[in-house]
Amino acid sequence: MYWKWGTPLTLETPNYVAKSVDAENLPEQLIEWFSDEELLEFLEEKVGQSRTELQKKFARFNNKSLFALLIYARDIKQPIGILRIHIELKNSRAETSTIIGNRDYWGKNAVIEVRERMMRFLFTGVKINKISGSVRARNFPALFNYTKQGFRKEGILKQQVTANDGSFEDVVVFGLLKSEWEALQERSDG
Repeated sequence: MYWKWGTPLTLETPNYVAKSVDAENLPEQLIEWFSDEELLEFLEEKVGQSRTELQKKFARFNNKSLFALLIYARDIKQPIGILRIHIELKNSRAETSTIIGNRDYWGKNAVIEVRERMMRFLFTGVKINKISGSVRARNFPALFNYTKQGFRKEGILKQQVTANDGSFEDVVVFGLLKSEWEALQERSDG
């Protein structure tokens, strides 16, 4: 795969294509996802952001240190989710998050498949040493997905965020080193 730093990025898998968001042409599905209180329950996002607010938010993603990729399902050729990546080159690490907005794709391994492609891009293409992600402790599907892909729980941030009901929630921090990922790849190939 050839990609020039700072240009739109496309990551392809057998069932999905993740493409850099064009802030000026946000699909209607994205606007709907950011208005869905249930979908945003585990995220630090304001519910009900306008198209203009979202255009400003996504205009910050520069395809250098910040990436926002819409995930398209090949079978319906529509966006089903979004993958965000923040790269810190100085520390050779990246932090990622994924939202599957189309409920028809919940539980269908979309996150696993797209994240695996993203990990290959970051570890082998960008040469990042570590990928991390943070998950609210009640977000059981996300906890399962990180664990299934070999991420290690590095810690729990107690009462880190406020839930919609005003209670405090813990956040679980996951990390995966390049060497750990390579060992997992060798085991799956062997």
